Amino acid sequence: MDPAASRTRKPQLVVDGLLARIRSGEWPVGTRLPSERDLAAVFSVSRAGVREALQVLQLSGHVETRGGDGSFVARASGGLDDDAGLVAGMSISAALEAREAVELSSAVLAIRRATRSDLLKLQAVVAEMEEQLERGDHKSYLLSTLDMHILVAKAAHNAYLIRAVTELTERHRDDQWLVHAHYDPGIAAYSFELHRDLVDAIVDKDVLKAIEATTSHYEEYPVLTARARTEGDT
Repeated sequence: MDPAASRTRKPQLVVDGLLARIRSGEWPVGTRLPSERDLAAVFSVSRAGVREALQVLQLSGHVETRGGDGSFVARASGGLDDDAGLVAGMSISAALEAREAVELSSAVLAIRRATRSDLLKLQAVVAEMEEQLERGDHKSYLLSTLDMHILVAKAAHNAYLIRAVTELTERHRDDQWLVHAHYDPGIAAYSFELHRDLVDAIVDKDVLKAIEATTSHYEEYPVLTARARTEGDT
């Protein structure tokens, strides 16, 4: 068996198993899911596989993760729209690790190689993103974030990175409707902060800040809702 194919299937098996329990009513809305460790034991997968499965279900809206409290069933609906959300969620989740890896490299190279023209383009798209949020236009904002990631890659002036980032980013463009469906002002504000910090780091040639902004973006991507609400309550 191809090890890569096996790794790809394991999160799907967890998604299917969790959905079966949710849709059957065994786990009604509001039920707290078992811990990642317990789920890993139940499905005989790694905790990383469980986390990826939970990412998919968070993106599709079936599960909500609350900082410090765990994951809970948010809804149990089925149908074509539900299936489309799961497919889009799996696509987004599968690309997150790859995007983080290549975009860390592009950010570091952009700090070394960005021209004045590159920096002006990055600052311009950040200003555009801010205006879109002020209008409450989250759909346009999300598309602009993708444009920004491609601009960072172009500022790295490496053909391989530009191609890799563009390909992975364009895959997300078709699935942005799912992210938009769960967006709210708190999530948008936190997202903008991370994107602005990345551009500021490139302008300031601050490698550590660029790494922090990029890793925060991808490691917290599926749970931005919980992060924003937690911070809003403090």
